[in-house]
Formats: sequence, structure tokens, C-alpha cells
Amino acid sequence: MNDIQFCIYAVDDDDDDRFFIRKALEAYSDCEVTFFEDGQALVTNLLNSPEQNLPTLILLDLDMPRLDGYQTLETIRANSTLRSIPILILSGNRNEAIVRRAYELGANSFMSKPNSIAELDKLFNLTYDYWLKTAHTPRNP
Repeated sequence: MNDIQFCIYAVDDDDDDRFFIRKALEAYSDCEVTFFEDGQALVTNLLNSPEQNLPTLILLDLDMPRLDGYQTLETIRANSTLRSIPILILSGNRNEAIVRRAYELGANSFMSKPNSIAELDKLFNLTYDYWLKTAHTPRNP
């Protein structure tokens, strides 16, 4: 029996960050997590996926090669099929101008990357409770 209810796409070019995100999300057996190393890989996947296979939620880093987080946000928000997917920025940078730009481009939330696995676990617990269990999004009634 398949217990997967939620599909999360995590986009980050840093191996260590992907490792910690993977470890933190292992606790959620109803979530399937797919990783991408940059925005271009994500966008290519999204544009080639049937609508029913789109993710429930995207965790997006900003500083990446090829297609950075800003360009990725712009591309997704410009596409009528993709624009309703919640995108949460997970960044190591908290500069006010960066936060503002992310929201202006359509981010649903901006979160700072925690400094420890315990803090990351707490952040994902809050994220899970709100974005997957409480908020009603087009793919999460």
C-alpha cells in the first residue's frame, strides 16, 4: 500500500544541505522528496511532467548555478499550470533586499537555513504542519 500523500521537490546545489534536508524529511513517511541540484533541472522536470504528477510543495534555494532561485521563481510563476505550486525559499541569506525580491517574484514563504539538524527538524515540523496538513492548496484540499 502506498502511503505517500505529499510530493516535495527540494532544490539546492549544496551536497551537505541536500543531505540534511533528506535526513530531516525522513521522519515524514507520507512525504516523497525529490532533489534537484539547480533550477534548470527543476524547471525541465516540471515542464515535462503531467499535471497530476506535479509536487505539493517546492523548497527552493536562491544561490545556484545555471538557473538561480530568482529565475526559477519567475519561470514557474509565469506558467499557468505551475504557478499555484507553493514555493518556500530556504536560504542561508537573510538580507532584507533578498527577502523582498523573493516575495515580489512570488515566493510563498522565506525561511533561513538552520545551523543544526535539531533546528532543521523543528523548521520542517512547522512546515509540514502548516503547508501540508493545515493550508489548503490546489493539490492539497
